[in-house]
Amino acid sequence: MNWLILTTGNLPEAYVMADFLLRKSQDVVLCNIRGRTRAQSLAVLRRLAKKRGLFYLADFLLGRRFRKRYLDPSARPFPEMTEAAVADLKSRCRGFEVDDPHGPEAIGRVADLRPDYILFLGAPVIKPCLYTLARLGAINWHHGISPRYRGSDCVLWAMANGEFDQIGFTIHLVSSVVDGGRILLQRKVPVRKDASFGAAVADVARQGMDGFLAVVDRILSGGEWESKEQEKGGTHYPPIGWRAIRRAARNFQRYAAS
Repeated sequence: MNWLILTTGNLPEAYVMADFLLRKSQDVVLCNIRGRTRAQSLAVLRRLAKKRGLFYLADFLLGRRFRKRYLDPSARPFPEMTEAAVADLKSRCRGFEVDDPHGPEAIGRVADLRPDYILFLGAPVIKPCLYTLARLGAINWHHGISPRYRGSDCVLWAMANGEFDQIGFTIHLVSSVVDGGRILLQRKVPVRKDASFGAAVADVARQGMDGFLAVVDRILSGGEWESKEQEKGGTHYPPIGWRAIRRAARNFQRYAAS
């Protein structure tokens, strides 16, 4: 099969998937979105301020500034993806980079590839003009129990809300509704109490990646997944801010001590 992996900023989970597919002798192409330009970043901040207010924007910027204080960068879900490992995988699969996944360059490249499947691992909201180019399906890994938790940073938001029984992942088909496509696999993940806050969050991500690999492995073996339509409702969460990160860390300490 022909697989296209779409990621942003060369996220390590994209290379975990690439490694898995290469070991299965699959044809793999990896498209990396370089990231927003300064002008694009400013436009996003203006939209956030307009939609959610200046107070949220200030809190969001503080969250970006102090995130590492709460989430230790050394607590990585994919430590095997070292610089050397990523460089080796890049040498063994085709790849290209784009600035705009919906621009004519990206759309043209994907259309020429005619991928059987497009797998989203850390991509922004993708429009139908791209994901419908997958011949057999486009699949996303969402870090949350959808539809209850849709959007960004859903594991942290669930912790901030004290809902440790609503933490997990959803592997779903991509649709016009953000994180709202038919569910292929959804699991709640018991949060580790014997780990630091950052390591516990990383463990949820690792288990989510294992779930995504299981879905792809089932496809490769010729099995079929019974997809399930998502329920209505739920909440779409924005990128998390400082106050919510701090609340999530406090709640985790209480949870770990219980």
